[in-house]
Amino acid sequence: MMKAGFLSTILLFLLLSSSSFSSIASGYNMNGSCLQAYDLVLRLRFEEADQLLEQEKNSNPRNNLRIYLENYQDFLRLIITEEESLFEELSANKKTRLAVLSGGDKNSPWHLYVQAQVNLQWAFARLKFGEYTTAAAELNRAYRLLIQNQELFPEFSPNQALLGLMHILIGSIPDRYSWIAQALSLHGTYSQGLTTLKKLLNDKEVGEKYPFLHAEVIFLMSFVTSNFSPFPDESAGMVRLLESSQTQEMILQSPLLIYASAAFYMQQGNNDKALQLLSHRPEGSRYFPFHYLEYLTGVARLNKLDPGARLHFLRFVVSFRGRNFIKSAYQHLAWIELINGNPAGYQSYLKSAALRGYSDIDSDKQAQLEAKKQTLPSVILLKARLLSDGGYYSKALDEMKTTGLTMLETPCEKTEYTYRLARIHHRSGNTEEAINFYRKTIDRGKTLPCYFAANSALQLGNLYRMKHDNKTATAYYKLCLDLEFDEYRNSIHQKARAGLSALKN
Repeated sequence: MMKAGFLSTILLFLLLSSSSFSSIASGYNMNGSCLQAYDLVLRLRFEEADQLLEQEKNSNPRNNLRIYLENYQDFLRLIITEEESLFEELSANKKTRLAVLSGGDKNSPWHLYVQAQVNLQWAFARLKFGEYTTAAAELNRAYRLLIQNQELFPEFSPNQALLGLMHILIGSIPDRYSWIAQALSLHGTYSQGLTTLKKLLNDKEVGEKYPFLHAEVIFLMSFVTSNFSPFPDESAGMVRLLESSQTQEMILQSPLLIYASAAFYMQQGNNDKALQLLSHRPEGSRYFPFHYLEYLTGVARLNKLDPGARLHFLRFVVSFRGRNFIKSAYQHLAWIELINGNPAGYQSYLKSAALRGYSDIDSDKQAQLEAKKQTLPSVILLKARLLSDGGYYSKALDEMKTTGLTMLETPCEKTEYTYRLARIHHRSGNTEEAINFYRKTIDRGKTLPCYFAANSALQLGNLYRMKHDNKTATAYYKLCLDLEFDEYRNSIHQKARAGLSALKN
């Protein structure tokens, strides 16, 4: 259950590409230089973009969209690198830029929108570095500006897209933080936000007036579907979007779209498609380093049990200076050693997982928990898990046939055994078999700290929703939220809450 950790990256298309609408109002002039700079920033070719933005500063110093693009580029650098020294260096720019933007043309729909975006960018940057109080204030400010702008310019599609995204995020806030949304009067649900994005994507008039929104909403929907959607049936429409010829061309030109698309395909069990995209990503000295793509490539190759995955994880831990996925990368390196029959190497890499990186996201928390354990995991269950995650279900089932409950030692391993069978049957389309094994998993693991029972309850909620048995679906979603467990708690609970919200609507 891999969950992409660059949650703030979900905004990056929106933050930039929505600027490409040409406003005739003074102060928001998306001219040729800014359009070209936009394209370069989108492709992470920052040095070339800097040259164009400097030219624009000299020739058109009152163009607020140039300031907006400069801030966006700062934001991208921060969320990609996660470097604290860079965060401290760039933080002073926010106040200066907002002061300039606040003096823009108040009759333009971009006036409040760009101010909301700058606040939102810095809020998500601050969340990366633990400045939660300031981030909450900035998120609240951004939300109010967007609501106000929506009232003034209800037909302004970029504003609708960003509000749709915020509704998804608000609707996915973990239960223990829901009081914050209530205190700030933040309102929104997953279904509400997704409906907005779909409407924009399917509206031909919007596509003609704001052609950039096609790429933007595809990015947002692929990321949202991968990380927040509780409903597997939503994926078919997303696949059709991603595999259209127009979208494929856009993806191959953008490391950011490759990131979102590959993560989506991996979540859907289409590992080979993800690897194909990752192997064709644009890279080299012209591009700003996006080290997370090395981690993602390593995960995709390991899902095939390819020992060559080791090189990508090593590249990641050597090159990346940020916070997230470091523990997870060492955990994957440990798995490679275990699969290759080297338990000493497994323990060595797990020691690195315990000592390096942070435990802010689910993947790193799970790696930290495994590092604290003193027993070796079952190699057979590990192989079955990786193969199943990659969509290689028949091979995963073959692995499972080589063991049985009596050969497994711990209660969590015995619970995982029925869980892996449930997942393999579920993703292979054998629904009734999946339901049977999910129920067995809940019975066996509902009092254990491992996540298998909770995710089984979530999946049963999804299956009964698809059967239009809303009463049973609701019961399983609530059971998922009631269970106590340590691993992947945030992502599982987010999807259960989204499921309940959708049933209510």
